[in-house]
Amino acid sequence: MSFLFDKRTKKAMRWVWGVLAILIMLSMVVFFAPGLVNLAG
Repeated sequence: MSFLFDKRTKKAMRWVWGVLAILIMLSMVVFFAPGLVNLAG
């Protein structure tokens, strides 16, 4: 399990979490966008 505490692994995990967070934000925007457009229009 020592590989989990390797510097490269930490950097990779941070990168993976960053990508996941961006994907979640984009999916939320896409999910809520039609409702916002309908409310505005």
